[in-house]
Amino acid sequence: MSVEAFSGGLGGLGGLGGLGGLGGLGGLGGLGGLGGLGGLGGLGGLGGLGGLGIANSPAAAEALIRTRDGISGPFVLPPIPATPPALPFDDPDVLERWEPWVRASVFDAVLNTKVGFRRLTAVSPFMRMYQLQWPPPGPPFSYRPLADISTPDPAQFRNFLVFLNTYADLRGDRAPEIMTQMGGALTFLSAIPFLHPSRTKWTLELLAAALRLANFTEMRFKHALAGRRPNEYSPQVQPMILTPSHSTFPSGHATEAFMSAYVLWQLLMASGNVQYTNAISSQNWRIQLMRLASRVAINRTVAGVHFPVDSAAGCFLGIQLGRYFWLRCSAPPAGMSGEPAPLRRPFRFIGALYPFGGVPPNDGDFYWERIYAALHLLPVIPPVNYIVPIGTTQQPIQGDPLLNWLWEKARLEWQ
Repeated sequence: MSVEAFSGGLGGLGGLGGLGGLGGLGGLGGLGGLGGLGGLGGLGGLGGLGGLGIANSPAAAEALIRTRDGISGPFVLPPIPATPPALPFDDPDVLERWEPWVRASVFDAVLNTKVGFRRLTAVSPFMRMYQLQWPPPGPPFSYRPLADISTPDPAQFRNFLVFLNTYADLRGDRAPEIMTQMGGALTFLSAIPFLHPSRTKWTLELLAAALRLANFTEMRFKHALAGRRPNEYSPQVQPMILTPSHSTFPSGHATEAFMSAYVLWQLLMASGNVQYTNAISSQNWRIQLMRLASRVAINRTVAGVHFPVDSAAGCFLGIQLGRYFWLRCSAPPAGMSGEPAPLRRPFRFIGALYPFGGVPPNDGDFYWERIYAALHLLPVIPPVNYIVPIGTTQQPIQGDPLLNWLWEKARLEWQ
């Protein structure tokens, strides 16, 4: 079973209205068939529990009816002391009782109801993502900026065809990667730290929640910014795979790959395991994860379905979302701790300023290191003028007890 099959989408969210019918949710920006933790396979592979895999078959139903008739006897109401106590209200520890797809729905509700999207003004080129903040114990609530993105104009997209043409020479070498990565990149991430469904099931569930937030967000930006795909500009692009029928900008594969890499790196850092946390090791793990995300993003340009600027915007969004998700999972919940909420700075990606026509790194190609540095306010030469902070005030990120529960489960797997 592939990592995607285990963690991609939590079993089609347990058959919620046959969401699998939405094209298998297959091309949702690279999530690769939100296929999922429903891969707990009907419990089929869990040793002697294999028989549970047919629990809902017609034959099993008939057999169970006959078995009950044969063994239950006259009904006896259980004594009062034997009545199970009520489960606690909204207690994170109850999450472990639920099926993975149920937890997925709970985590999605926690995450998706705390963000919003809006065009800044009726004529603004920017689409803004907001985060909802609330002081304990309740209203008033307020939305604060998280990320702004604007798109290049069509003439700029046309210029970036230069790189599609040169990258096309790599198609023969990269074809196995490109085809495999159509279903997402978690298989490739598992080649860096030791990810495995039996060993790190909570980490995979955490990454699945991150990927669903990434998809929810990137699709909203894609619709708003509505960039045409490369093969709409030139008949010579001729992609090596079917071009997805949604906006080219920002790249969903880049968003998801960089968000996954960032969250996984922060999880390794939080483990307390010196293998990951000393200064040299931490840098090595981060660089390898980010390089992998970059290769996944660039492979989409090699395939002929994305411009370099799509990957740059996806990298920007993925790192911003990764930082937001990490803090929502690891920060103290609002009103439940004396600790102050961690601060995060909102940023803006200005598509019209993405460079083209100079020498590297201002040649229009995609360089993840510069975007990472700009988002962490590190020195960059030459300066990155297409990524700027929004205002001068950092915004607090409030944690959530349910997300805290999942984060702690995943963190302990790396100790």
